[in-house]
Amino acid sequence: MPFWEIIKKYKVLLSLFLVVIASVFFFRLHSNDVKALTDFVASYEKFDKTISNFSSGGTDDLRKNANDALTQLNNKAAVRISSLVENDGEIMNKEFEIGDFSTKELNYLSAYRKTIKNKNIDSNRLGKKQNYFTNKRKAAYARFEELAGLTN
Repeated sequence: MPFWEIIKKYKVLLSLFLVVIASVFFFRLHSNDVKALTDFVASYEKFDKTISNFSSGGTDDLRKNANDALTQLNNKAAVRISSLVENDGEIMNKEFEIGDFSTKELNYLSAYRKTIKNKNIDSNRLGKKQNYFTNKRKAAYARFEELAGLTN
């Protein structure tokens, strides 16, 4: 029996097989996207908590925890998501932006904590810069939540 006759005879079965394979592929893509977004949210919340602790305490251990959380946040921000997610490009841009603001916020907070220890006059300017980046980070995260459909 020639190949084309086999395909004609089993075209329904072949079509069903292709639909199942495509469904599995798209399900896996969507599952990976959901996991990437969930992981990013978890790392953001961890960073938010650790930088808040560092801001109020200022010890070297808290700074190390904030640095570790920032590294994790930036790693999660670098994960690509597929175009199956609505606003995928904007979401990924917001993740990078949040990582950038978080890095600047931690840098200014670290510098601010050092100037306070040294009783430097420049601490007021650094504190304002740190607050600026905190506000920018939180605003970017609110937009991320909106884009990802995480707000009600």
